[in-house]
Amino acid sequence: MGTYDGFSDIQIDLLKEIGNIGSGNACTALAMLLNTFVDMSVPSIRFLDFESVKEFLGGENSEVLGIRIGVKEDLTGMMFNIVKKPFAERIINTFYPKELNTLADLNDMDLSVLSEMGNITSGAYANAIAALSGMKVDIIPPEYHVNTVGEILEIPLKEYAEVGDKILVIDEQFIMGEEKMTSHMLLILDGASLQKLFERLGIANM
Repeated sequence: MGTYDGFSDIQIDLLKEIGNIGSGNACTALAMLLNTFVDMSVPSIRFLDFESVKEFLGGENSEVLGIRIGVKEDLTGMMFNIVKKPFAERIINTFYPKELNTLADLNDMDLSVLSEMGNITSGAYANAIAALSGMKVDIIPPEYHVNTVGEILEIPLKEYAEVGDKILVIDEQFIMGEEKMTSHMLLILDGASLQKLFERLGIANM
């Protein structure tokens, strides 16, 4: 127990349900932050090995912004909000005009805006877990990493290697007016937290 490879269908369905509820909450939180109507398509939620995640996110050398949010209290782990240039530019331009040639153009103010976005959307996922389980789940203030997909994925791979070679990937398609913007949320809980979550919900041995 404690690895995605060994989960039952019921346990996998539970984690997918967390992704579904969390992404819906994140959509609402994003609309409040941007003070505009935001809709979303049904999120695509899947378990992928790390190599497949790299390809899914555009390839190992693709440049992205990774907003890392730690999970604490009753559960321990992390979330990574993976943001590409078009989505970052759209969020920033809600508050002030800015054209990005690459993510390397992000300054401290830009990163502050995007970190706040990551903070509130990740908080929405934490609230989804807490609501389903009745556990206390809080988040740690965000850290941001502008790097390649490969380098960013090394962080959860090293810190939470015990959960195995698979990771929960939530593909979020937000709709703002005529625009469709994509971001990705990666959710990783450590082995003990996964066991605790399943025990709390009565599906530890399924």
